Amino acid sequence: MAEPKSDVEGTGLDRKYTPPTFNKICAIAVGGLLTNAMFMAAFRIQLYGLKVLGLTAIMVAVYMTLFTIIDVVNDIFIGRFSDKSKRFTKRFGKRFIFIIIGTIGTAIAIILPFLPIWEVKPGGGLINQEHALLAIIWIAITVSIWDCFQTFEELNTKALIPDLIRDQKSRARLQLVATVTGTVGLVIGILSVPILISVFGGASDPNAFFLMGIVIALLYLVILPIRAYGIREPKEMREFRYELDVLKEKEPFWDAMKRAIKNRNWIAFVITYFQYALTLRIFSLGIDIYVVDGLGMDIAYSALPQLGMLIGFFLFGLISYKLLRKYGAKRTFLIGTAITVIGYFLIVFTIDIWTLTLFSFFAGLGIGAQGVSRELMNNQAIDDATLKYGKREEAQYNAVNQIFSATAKAWGAIIFAIIAVVFMYDPLLGYEGNTEFAKIGLLYHISIVPMIICAITGLLVWK
Repeated sequence: MAEPKSDVEGTGLDRKYTPPTFNKICAIAVGGLLTNAMFMAAFRIQLYGLKVLGLTAIMVAVYMTLFTIIDVVNDIFIGRFSDKSKRFTKRFGKRFIFIIIGTIGTAIAIILPFLPIWEVKPGGGLINQEHALLAIIWIAITVSIWDCFQTFEELNTKALIPDLIRDQKSRARLQLVATVTGTVGLVIGILSVPILISVFGGASDPNAFFLMGIVIALLYLVILPIRAYGIREPKEMREFRYELDVLKEKEPFWDAMKRAIKNRNWIAFVITYFQYALTLRIFSLGIDIYVVDGLGMDIAYSALPQLGMLIGFFLFGLISYKLLRKYGAKRTFLIGTAITVIGYFLIVFTIDIWTLTLFSFFAGLGIGAQGVSRELMNNQAIDDATLKYGKREEAQYNAVNQIFSATAKAWGAIIFAIIAVVFMYDPLLGYEGNTEFAKIGLLYHISIVPMIICAITGLLVWK
């Protein structure tokens, strides 16, 4: 392979390109069908610590913070390793093998944090409180193992798409199909995870979380063949990326990080994704806790407000494609943010599960507009950076995003710990034992807190 005549030529963006078939686009979208269900299962790690092991909110914040630190470090190295690796490119493609290994590892590792190895009282709480430290360390380690595999899968999937699908028409088709399959996947996750926990014993039963993890893991592996077909890179793409790996030496990761941080379009995307990750964390934990200990209902009912939010997300997500053409990604995102802020504010006036579901639906409308515009920001920023610098550094760019969004886990746990302390909430007292003041705190946690975060993000993106 001759030395490229320009940076653009070195990226492969000038080469002959055949748009993927619609079947392949559908396979890519369907391949990620249960990604959200996997995240829904992983998000219950905080609930597991609070309601099953009886750990305080501060203790839960400790293992979530330890997990976050490890997550930030592995994002850096996995992103760098994925871009730099040459071993599998010629035979399997640049990203394929990492996505497959990551998918299998993610499915197996989700079971580890929920292994029922601790003696627990009926109704929750460790029988031997001296085991609390061991439980914190165990959860921090096992959830970090899960995250390493999940990071390999996610970073390389995000890095593959802009390279595999280069034309805007195919990208739009993928986004449309992914919106549908992603919504179906969210429905599966929203319904299956709390219902499985309820069916297998309830929010205070350790076996319920363990069996839920096994079911989600099996479902995750079932669609792996479809995913493999979708992400398989064509022969000419594998050959070119192999030649490019041999020709070009990768610069230090910090150079790629500096380029990413200087890219205003990319930082705008990073801010929006961080807000999404943080508010999703807050709402996912908070809705379970509020339904169980704030409204006194079975955890299965937490699916209703989440479904309401999802329906709003889906409906306005489809409508937002028209807003994108008329106003562009930034303005569409700001419109969505304004609607989301109003929706979260309305949740303050919740009186039962039905009003909570209705107000969640309204918040979901805005989240739908945010989601559509955010993905467009991502692809545009990657393309701009590739053309500007003449380098394919998608995984490292996404690693920068992951570093920021990974901290959402710790921030979400810390925010809940503050709410629990200020409003004197005790997860082991349940609905009957906690005061009305504590229940108000749980309500504010899923309304006022995400409202403020969304408002701040809107101001930052606007500026």
